[in-house]
Amino acid sequence: MKPGPGKCVHCLGEFQKRNWDHVFPKSWYPNTTPRNIEKWKIPACKSCNDAYGKLEDDLLQRLALCVDPDAPASSGITQKALRAFYPTYAKGQKDRRLRKARREKLHRETLSGAQVSSESIYPGFEEKWGRSATEQIAIHLPAESFRRLTEKITRGIFYLEDRKYIESPYKIEFYALRDNDAEPIVELLEKYGKVYTREPRIIVQRAVTPEDGISSFFGITIWNQFKMYASIMKGE
Repeated sequence: MKPGPGKCVHCLGEFQKRNWDHVFPKSWYPNTTPRNIEKWKIPACKSCNDAYGKLEDDLLQRLALCVDPDAPASSGITQKALRAFYPTYAKGQKDRRLRKARREKLHRETLSGAQVSSESIYPGFEEKWGRSATEQIAIHLPAESFRRLTEKITRGIFYLEDRKYIESPYKIEFYALRDNDAEPIVELLEKYGKVYTREPRIIVQRAVTPEDGISSFFGITIWNQFKMYASIMKGE
């Protein structure tokens, strides 16, 4: 059953018709996810739902080439994403052309050897297999996609937990932090935060200030391989 009339969690507009949007896309759940687990859903307008669907498909295809395919926390993720590039899975000539264009675009954006800057690597995706710098390959991960995904998750958790919408003057900020830089936020989350999980290893931590019930910090761990951090604060 659809959620019916009301506000979109993302754009905050009022709509007569809304759809359910998964806080974490169904395709992002690894094969090791229990069949009976409840997948978080929030009400969204069709426009936001469609836009996030495209963003999440593109980001998954890129992330899946960066994660460990043998890790239980990301079991099946790489295989599911790679199907988007294979013409053998196409549903027709148009789909075949789209898959080819997608593969060619990713190939053009792929870096290797000296083109890969260690300063540009997203925290958690550093070299894990002992290859030399000349042997390494890097996939472009759009920063804006991480920002929007983080915003979606934080809005979703607030709606699911408190039935609250994040509205002005509150602003969501996204942070990609290495472990040592994230220590102050991690300490806050561990001391004051609440943990929300969809195992294996889809974890959200949230610490909310009691004064206004919205100002907060978030830590988000996906597949036990990369993290995103966010704050929600008033004003600038």
